[in-house]
Amino acid sequence: MNVFHVIFDTSVLRKTPFGHPNFKRLLQRVQQGVAKVYIPYIALEERRTQLVDEHAQLAEKMRTTLREMQRGQIAMLIDGLPEPDLLLPTKEDVDRNSCRVFGKYLADNKVEILPITSDHASNAWGRYFGVKPPFNHREIRENRRKDIPDSWILEAALDVKAKTGRHCVLIVDGKLEAALADAGFELWDDVEKLDAEIERATAVSPIRMPVPTAAMVPLDQLRSLSFDKVDIIVLGMNEVLGSPSKEKLFATLERVGVNRLFAEHEAKTLVLSEVMVDTGSHLIPTNRALAKQAAQEPLVLELLMKAIS
Repeated sequence: MNVFHVIFDTSVLRKTPFGHPNFKRLLQRVQQGVAKVYIPYIALEERRTQLVDEHAQLAEKMRTTLREMQRGQIAMLIDGLPEPDLLLPTKEDVDRNSCRVFGKYLADNKVEILPITSDHASNAWGRYFGVKPPFNHREIRENRRKDIPDSWILEAALDVKAKTGRHCVLIVDGKLEAALADAGFELWDDVEKLDAEIERATAVSPIRMPVPTAAMVPLDQLRSLSFDKVDIIVLGMNEVLGSPSKEKLFATLERVGVNRLFAEHEAKTLVLSEVMVDTGSHLIPTNRALAKQAAQEPLVLELLMKAIS
């Protein structure tokens, strides 16, 4: 199975920020070992400092509003009452804290920051002075300078290109896209679309060592034993948990030792077999009697006890 090496550009970090459901889903792929996520230091700092500036602007609006409340006839309304106060952190405090918070979040979720190296510096400036992609030779030098950060990001991405697997960049930036495409990267403009491709690609990956071609294998063994009773487990656990959200169902199954990829695969099979209906966020049984029967299976009850212990 080819590991997906996924690099974020600033343009997609704005659209799919940390904590977004699609970003979390991609992080689950990292935990499953089928993907690795990278953010170039330049892209991370661009986005982090943008957010720090946005926070500062909002804080100043709040201070301006408070000053307005303390002027003119509006101020008379609170005459004699305790003077209103607004305690907000300074921009410098927010800047320092954002470095700590972002650093911990990315480290906890095994997201790799691609640092700026001396080689990156040399190559990035070489691209600028030589007017090589992502710089446009039709632009005057002063206008080309705005693309210097993209040149650093390109150099960081090229380091990842040396790793074995599929190399993907999440990006919505025309000039940098062209340079990355020329370097052989797969370009994606949406995290959800890329996640669907990762699911499709990993769903057909071998889950057992291939059997030697000379061996005679009974046809009733074509389906791996790893799937044995997983459909009953999904149907039964969904019932005893009261048809929770799909995320909660699969997270619970994963916690008690059921392979999440197999569970999700069997859930889709149950939907195709019209045993369950997928609403998008939940799985609803079409035959409650059948679901209750599955819920009484000893294996399901054993997993339930593990889940609540």
